[in-house]
Amino acid sequence: MNTNQIIPALITSDEDSTNDFEELKLKFEKLQPFLSEFDNWVQIDITDGKFVSTKTNVELTDLKYFTEKASVEFHLMLDRPEKTIGEWARLGPKRIIAHIEAVENMDEFLDVCREKNIEIGLALNPETANVMIEPWLDAVDMAVFLGVHPGRGGQEFIPEVLDKIKSLRQNFPNVKIEVDGGVGLANIVELKKAGADVFVIGSGILKSPDIRAAIQELKHVRLYS
Repeated sequence: MNTNQIIPALITSDEDSTNDFEELKLKFEKLQPFLSEFDNWVQIDITDGKFVSTKTNVELTDLKYFTEKASVEFHLMLDRPEKTIGEWARLGPKRIIAHIEAVENMDEFLDVCREKNIEIGLALNPETANVMIEPWLDAVDMAVFLGVHPGRGGQEFIPEVLDKIKSLRQNFPNVKIEVDGGVGLANIVELKKAGADVFVIGSGILKSPDIRAAIQELKHVRLYS
């Protein structure tokens, strides 16, 4: 995995839908011409209406469409993701991210991912103390800081998360750190200096009137700060 990497994120709108696959597919197709700018990576956000208030209505088998075309990380905002981790692993993602607040049997979750050679990200919400994930950092590939409350796109970054990133970087200098939510031109340099390696950006890319220009500006600021 490259450090100082940007990964675009796909999340469905808050509108009720019987099937969100078409919305995710349209967003992916809009992004697809630019995937080489992200080393072919894309994040797909999945919610369950329990761990977070929103729910992604999609057939799991439909998600093979994305894993066959890109290096996918599934961000599972699900309660007890270890119960269904086998189903997610069979889709062939490169990485799966679960929340420390939602996993009850961490060993079960980790074992399935390791068996399938899937990278593991462990996420924590803005209000969750770093100490919750610290015992597991040697067992996962990256720590993921949510810069917003999970479940919805387009939110503003919560400033207190910056200090959490700095603290983890100081205490665990070798850990890979991803930051997800509220990331954009206004704060990507500050987040990089705090210790983040990977920056997940959704609406800041997809809602831009000129996606190519937005990508180049983000990469320029990140690389030359």
